[in-house]
Amino acid sequence: MTQATPNAARLGTFIASSGTRDYPETVLDAGRLCLADWLAVTIGAGAEDAGRIVRDVVARTGAPGNATVLFGKTASAGSAALANGTLAHCLDFDDTHVASNTHTSAPVWAAALAVAETQDATEAQMLRSFITGFEVAAHSGSGVGQALTARGWHATGTFGRLGAAAATASLLGLNQPRALNALALGATQAGGLTGSFGTMAKPFHAGKAASDGVLAAELAAAGFVAAPAVLEPGGGLERALVQDGGAHLTPALFGEWQILANSFKPYAACHLVHPAVDAARSAHPPVASIRRVRAHVSPLAMQITGHTDARPATSLAAKFDMRYCVALALHGRPLAAGDFLEPWRIEDAIAATAALIEPQADSAIGFAAARLDVEHDDGRISTHEIATAKGHPGNPVSWDDMWAKFSGLVSPRLGRETETLFTNVRYLARDSRRSTLPAIRQTLSALKL
Repeated sequence: MTQATPNAARLGTFIASSGTRDYPETVLDAGRLCLADWLAVTIGAGAEDAGRIVRDVVARTGAPGNATVLFGKTASAGSAALANGTLAHCLDFDDTHVASNTHTSAPVWAAALAVAETQDATEAQMLRSFITGFEVAAHSGSGVGQALTARGWHATGTFGRLGAAAATASLLGLNQPRALNALALGATQAGGLTGSFGTMAKPFHAGKAASDGVLAAELAAAGFVAAPAVLEPGGGLERALVQDGGAHLTPALFGEWQILANSFKPYAACHLVHPAVDAARSAHPPVASIRRVRAHVSPLAMQITGHTDARPATSLAAKFDMRYCVALALHGRPLAAGDFLEPWRIEDAIAATAALIEPQADSAIGFAAARLDVEHDDGRISTHEIATAKGHPGNPVSWDDMWAKFSGLVSPRLGRETETLFTNVRYLARDSRRSTLPAIRQTLSALKL
């Protein structure tokens, strides 16, 4: 018999009641927006090597089943979640819940889509399960996600597993004791190292989180018992990942919908560089006139993206290179997926500008802010400051903004069908008389490279 400790009990109850909970329309629409973003970055990443390799391995070794593997065949829910979750994070263009520092949709939508397909769930059930998984991941990681990152852990590999487990548990209809066992099993598999950033291992973290979350809930559904006390503030998960006691898990009280505090990326690079990129785009000085640029960024942005030589060795490394990304923006580049293509070739003009950029950590600057001091060749210094980068809750994206991103990533694959897919996602579970999920699945199952 599982001992339901307080925080785990709240988490388990939240999952078990997912089918009867009232979801405000704003929350449902936020879930749809997350799906539109997920599909955009996943379809746009179809040819990425990391996704292709995982997809090929799943085709050879994965368990059989009827869950769709994008650009592949069908597989079990766990195998499909692994392949699709990896693909969703390949471009590093997917959404981020800032308070938990977690790329939430990549693993949670990968799990929800795969399990919903194998369970023949309705689109309303699938959407509610995703929102449930998002809330569990976000509430669990709020206040500690950035601390995990600073200590070398990838928060997506930790809280993404909890979200995927919660979404799967919701779709499987698990009761409270089994739901909290699913979360505890997700927690004990937590992992992912920031030392892997800039390599194929980073998107693999998201795929593994999705797959492990599915497995955790499937085991719990079969009666597997774990240790929910690890989910308590001060419990085993916190003590293992933040051993210096410098940050603490917060109780999941579910007082506010965290999905409404989600953020979306307008640029295909690490979220930590976005504020400085926005500042650079607002500056648009003649590049030839630049003598030096001081980029004042948050300490976390400096830790993850600031210690570079401005000549990244791969396209993945370029996405985590503050200097190179700011230089791209100063040259008027959109930092779209096309700016980070393989085979990788350093652009000498961009690298020359990047060499003039000096990132500096400023403890007074938050996650979503940055300031650039641009010194010109005549000695003049111009300052360009961003309080909240585009895509964050204080400066959110609209459905029109999402269409611009979606069409740019998806239309090379789907052409005129792109708008149809986007519309079907926007109206998912909006009208009980109109089902759009079959058409979405048909489009995804027909994807080819």
